[in-house]
Amino acid sequence: WLDESIIQDITPKLLGEWPNTYTYTKALSEYLIQQEKGNLNIAIIRPSIVGASWHEPFPGWIDSFNGTSGILVAAGKGILRTVIANNEAVADMIPVDVAINLTLAAGWYTAVHRPKTMLVYNCTTGGINPFFWGEIQQCVMSTFKRNPLEQAFRTPNAHLTSNYLINQYWITVSHKAPAIL
Repeated sequence: WLDESIIQDITPKLLGEWPNTYTYTKALSEYLIQQEKGNLNIAIIRPSIVGASWHEPFPGWIDSFNGTSGILVAAGKGILRTVIANNEAVADMIPVDVAINLTLAAGWYTAVHRPKTMLVYNCTTGGINPFFWGEIQQCVMSTFKRNPLEQAFRTPNAHLTSNYLINQYWITVSHKAPAIL
């Protein structure tokens, strides 16, 4: 209901130190829960990037192609050929079944032990078992070359780069030129 120019003007002021509206609204939600919880025993689960399952219901299970799963499948089908990302950045992905199991365990613990303070669980891997975007690219490409997906558009060959110009080059050569042809 606000004019787009007003939104663009007030967003940086609202965000303050927050990097984006996603993290800001999550923080607002947690604050609201803290203020309004009353006598309820509350636990908050903060998963990092949720990815395919580790074990349950079976390894690699996903229920949609949203997020990283869609990107990985697009790369495996040969559709996505370039991604702008830092190879040395931690790809803090957590399997969906790990996040769900933590949610169930935290719910049980909160219900049984009834802690006086709100519990917050960070469900991440970055500091304990870091996996980097460059490693993901190598693993995903080698996996799809050994086990190709059905109805692949092209041979999987995605490039990961943090350089804007190199990424634009690969977009032109690998996405736009074939689309025009």
